Amino acid sequence: MNANPTPELPAATASDIRSIVGPLDDEVIAQIVGVGATSAEVLDAYTRYRSDQLQERRLDYELHGKAARVFDILQAEEGEDE
Repeated sequence: MNANPTPELPAATASDIRSIVGPLDDEVIAQIVGVGATSAEVLDAYTRYRSDQLQERRLDYELHGKAARVFDILQAEEGEDE
């Protein structure tokens, strides 16, 4: 039995998020940082967001947890831009 718990990956920084999703308002970046998602979770959310918005096709999985929350923030931001 492994007595050491698996270390958690660090949450994505504002710089990490911008490198994944590109330029966003500081407020949106702060919301995503506040979720505490890892870079991998931000990438999952952004990949899903881009797929739904630009290619209009469904992926074979659903986002959960922090990735789903980041996705919701990205969708809300798009709604405000329209």
